[in-house]
Amino acid sequence: MFVEVKARRSAQRGTAAEAVVPWKRRRIAAMALDYLAWTGQLDRPARFDVVAIDGIGTDAMTLQVIANAFNVDGR
Repeated sequence: MFVEVKARRSAQRGTAAEAVVPWKRRRIAAMALDYLAWTGQLDRPARFDVVAIDGIGTDAMTLQVIANAFNVDGR
């Protein structure tokens, strides 16, 4: 399992979850594939979760865990 953690103080530029855009997902998947190859675990399934923290440092902070947020192909 691989986890991307994103935090935002405000939603002025979008939420934390929205910050995990397609190019970022492809980059995470590529790094995961490299890690699995390096450790000899290419036969193991990979899962990509996102932890999104909005309102960090404020009284209105929220935390959202998105299990299976995207697939290896970036979707």
